[in-house]
Amino acid sequence: MTFIVKILFIGDISGRSGRKLIKQILPQIKSKYKPDLVIANCENAAGGLGVTREILNELTAYGIDFFTSGDHVWYIKDFVPELHDVSLPIVRPYNYEKTEKLPGSGYRVLDLGKEGKLMVVNLLGQSFMRDHARSPFWTMDELLEQYQDQKDLNILVDFHAETTAEKLCLAGYLKDRVSAVLGTHTHVATADARLIGNTAYVTDVGMVGPLNASLWIKWENAIHNFKFPFKMPPMIEEEGEMVFNSVLLELEKGKAKSIKRVDNIQTF
Repeated sequence: MTFIVKILFIGDISGRSGRKLIKQILPQIKSKYKPDLVIANCENAAGGLGVTREILNELTAYGIDFFTSGDHVWYIKDFVPELHDVSLPIVRPYNYEKTEKLPGSGYRVLDLGKEGKLMVVNLLGQSFMRDHARSPFWTMDELLEQYQDQKDLNILVDFHAETTAEKLCLAGYLKDRVSAVLGTHTHVATADARLIGNTAYVTDVGMVGPLNASLWIKWENAIHNFKFPFKMPPMIEEEGEMVFNSVLLELEKGKAKSIKRVDNIQTF
């Protein structure tokens, strides 16, 4: 007997206002869709840049089971040593050079009981990204070779990347080899959630944070940065109307059965 595992994957949680919206809306969404597992990208959860152990604990208390991240996971220096703690429910990007010498893990295999096992992989893109990373294409070849005997393993990839082309090409490359390739990083939800063969795909899941802002930053601050890039003001978090972006996946024996957007807008 096989079981379908339902996973709710939440886009980049951004700052205090994003955490506030998670607390407000996630219980309702879980009650409606009844996911077996909730995963969220948390690399901007602390003031819009980085994350801390305390914030991971806060978001876990709100109902999130596991976390992916991105290049900002290193932003708060006091948190970096915390990644050595294997009990923390988080992965950092896998495809750095000499990744075995970095704290934390770039992927984790989660035991979901009767629903089987789920590998969660975090990857960085190479195009227009500040951090130098190995090719996600070659890196995934090497990783999947280690698990080639586990044909029924569900594999979810959070691809934290800038360009639509790189995300779409990785999904095409991993078609039928992984269960899902979910784009993050731009904070802009895309309307292309679909199955590519047996692989669920969306170019960007989106974010949890201010709707009328640039990422999570007040427009006037972000616009100033474009007009006067050498005189950057403090990045001030916007509030007001808030957006919740996520996707709901159904996976079975390594294959995606469905993917659909679950989005909501709230006003505090």
